[in-house]
Amino acid sequence: MQMSVDPVTGMKRPQVLVVDDHPTTRKLMSAWLELSGYQVAQAEDGIRAWSAAEFDCPPIVVTDWNMPEMSGLDLCRSIRAKLCNEHVYILIATSRDSGDDLSEAMAAGANDFLSKPIQEDEFLARIQNAENAIRQLQIQTELAEIDGLTGLLNRRTFVERSQTAIEAAMARNRPASCLMMDIDLFKQYNDEYGHAVGDEVLRLVGSIIKEMCQHQELAGRLGGDEFCLFLTDYEEPQAVQFAEELRNRIASRSADVIGAKMMVRTTMGVSPLLGHCENLTALLEQADRALLAAKSEGRDRTQSYSSLQRQQLQTCDLSVESHLTDLKGTTADKLMTTSIAIYGEQESFRTSLASFLASNADSACVVNQNQQLVGMVSERDYLNAMASRKELDTPLRDLMNCNIARFTPETTADQIWQTLQRTPMLRSVVVDENGVPLGMIERRALLSLLRDIGNI
Repeated sequence: MQMSVDPVTGMKRPQVLVVDDHPTTRKLMSAWLELSGYQVAQAEDGIRAWSAAEFDCPPIVVTDWNMPEMSGLDLCRSIRAKLCNEHVYILIATSRDSGDDLSEAMAAGANDFLSKPIQEDEFLARIQNAENAIRQLQIQTELAEIDGLTGLLNRRTFVERSQTAIEAAMARNRPASCLMMDIDLFKQYNDEYGHAVGDEVLRLVGSIIKEMCQHQELAGRLGGDEFCLFLTDYEEPQAVQFAEELRNRIASRSADVIGAKMMVRTTMGVSPLLGHCENLTALLEQADRALLAAKSEGRDRTQSYSSLQRQQLQTCDLSVESHLTDLKGTTADKLMTTSIAIYGEQESFRTSLASFLASNADSACVVNQNQQLVGMVSERDYLNAMASRKELDTPLRDLMNCNIARFTPETTADQIWQTLQRTPMLRSVVVDENGVPLGMIERRALLSLLRDIGNI
């Protein structure tokens, strides 16, 4: 929410957008607001107001009804239709006072009326009502979006905002990284000292994370002792540095607050936003792989995904490498399974659930109107949709996983193996020259082939 501070009371005030084609009226309302501590933006007609509000709309909008080019009602409809933002409170100023006019304004999305000629006391009183309504809605939203124990974003909100941040970063070609974190041996805190101490540890970790997230970082508690951060404008080395500072700060502060015997240690995995990571699921999987590797190495450390990839390539099983030449004799069309489920991207989880269960598959292809592969949905996606209920009627395209490796039927098994070693693709699909899915390749098919070649 855009806020300003009242220099007299110190109270934070929301910004107000004043829209009126009459200069005197517009300046008078703006002056009243500024004297009351509000930050004010002005627009002389609906077109200019919408240009300013489309991407960064103030929480309170006061607009005249009758204006050239774009009326106040049209502005109101645009805000409601395109921004879908309930946090915007709109007041319509007009000399009209009939019941039909009131109904029309409310139908357009207005929250309140201002009668012309506008009186200062009534105007400021209605602005105060708007401010109170905005604050109440903000409190309700925070209760729905914030994890009550740590004060961080809850899982649902973190996922939604991070996906939006990923799309923005990719559209603007900006770097970003993901950080996943676990508290080492957290179960011992609950078992040895009780759940109250365990909760205190979680609150402490949450407060330290919030201290470090002062700019464009998003931080959420995914569940239990698992935390995740999305770091916009962080290359992987900077994200690793951030993780190390966070890890050290948690250890140091926990010793001071809880005691040296209970110093909290954490393990972190960091992954950069790479070109093939089109959604949060793919990015989280990479960070999770780095986190698991750090745990296997003894915990209390940070592991980057790129470093993990280099290690894996350097320590690659030589016996498998020696068989790569033999793998060239097998192509994708020989490895793939052609028994696959395919759904249109417009279908919902609800309408496709019965046939998905009947297919006995653990994942299904999602195609566009040209039958081209655009994504995948898995058993976990269906379980998540059923758990939230409201996602059951969501189109598959909105929740599908786009993290897919696509191979032509002529791709050789050694190329497939090397691709899957370098990128954490959830599923591998064989497509024709038009992008139409023909079959799927499971890792077990490669394992079986390697076993047969090596006589294991």
